[in-house]
Amino acid sequence: MSTWIALAVAVAAITATYFFCVRPGLRGECGMSKSSSSDPETERQLAELREELRVLRAQDSLDSGRVPRRHPSADA
Repeated sequence: MSTWIALAVAVAAITATYFFCVRPGLRGECGMSKSSSSDPETERQLAELREELRVLRAQDSLDSGRVPRRHPSADA
């Protein structure tokens, strides 16, 4: 009996994925793209998060030694 329940859950998940993700994507109606371009507050938050991510990546590069710590013109 538990096999039938697992099968029903899997079929429900596949069906929901198709109707809410695949089908709108094929039509070009992605729900994620609609909300971000119309809300200025969301755009501001995205810009802040992108800047924070850029700073963290730069810091990680410095900490791992992939980028020299000194400016190249300081050696001359």
